[in-house]
Amino acid sequence: MGKNNIVDIDLSVTKKKQFRIDKDDNRIIELNTSDMNILSRLQDSYPKLDALGTKAMSISETDSVEDTVSILKEVDGEMRSLLNNIFDSDIADICAPDGSMFDMFNGEFRFEHIVSTLIGLYETNIDNEYKLMVKKIKKHTDKYTGK
Repeated sequence: MGKNNIVDIDLSVTKKKQFRIDKDDNRIIELNTSDMNILSRLQDSYPKLDALGTKAMSISETDSVEDTVSILKEVDGEMRSLLNNIFDSDIADICAPDGSMFDMFNGEFRFEHIVSTLIGLYETNIDNEYKLMVKKIKKHTDKYTGK
């Protein structure tokens, strides 16, 4: 088959959307805010994130400085990996280019703030898509129901 026989189809609507973090053009993440599988990944990974946050906060003062640093680096790395898994995208280093995922802000871990902010994008998108679907279905069923 030659190039003249190729039929192009457009699936661009299914591409991940780009989001800029803190108005910084160097910090762009890509998310599929229609991804319903995020719920199962979140359910699986969030308890692990929570446990790692607790582990970071409860490091014994009797540990050597070297051991403490090593443990904290390992915990932060695992947390970043879990966040990337939840959102099926490389978001951790872009959302948190400094500090750690267990840093505290306003009584919550950094990872908690990131998750709640990004999950909101999914909730809004899924809610909007559901409303569009109901509207489409109603349009097609109205002609049969007479409403």
